[in-house]
Amino acid sequence: MHHQQPAVTVDERESLRPFLSLIRDPDQLYARTTSGEFFDCQDHALMAFQIWRRMGRDNEATGGAWRRLMQSDCATPDVMALVAFHIFHSLD
Repeated sequence: MHHQQPAVTVDERESLRPFLSLIRDPDQLYARTTSGEFFDCQDHALMAFQIWRRMGRDNEATGGAWRRLMQSDCATPDVMALVAFHIFHSLD
């Protein structure tokens, strides 16, 4: 089975663009997992993007799924900023 890069519509891109301003310094968005893995902004952004796709591209559902998965209180706009970061920095 051939895997294609998921398409992001112009409307989706434009609706997510304002969230980019929430990421002021991508180099400051990193974490080390309990097993010692290093996750930078791009790693987090890819994970958020995949959750967004899996949750039907629904922002609120994505925020809720992220909080459950990560056991965090990260606000939905902050999760969507990661989605936007992936779209504008990795898919272009």
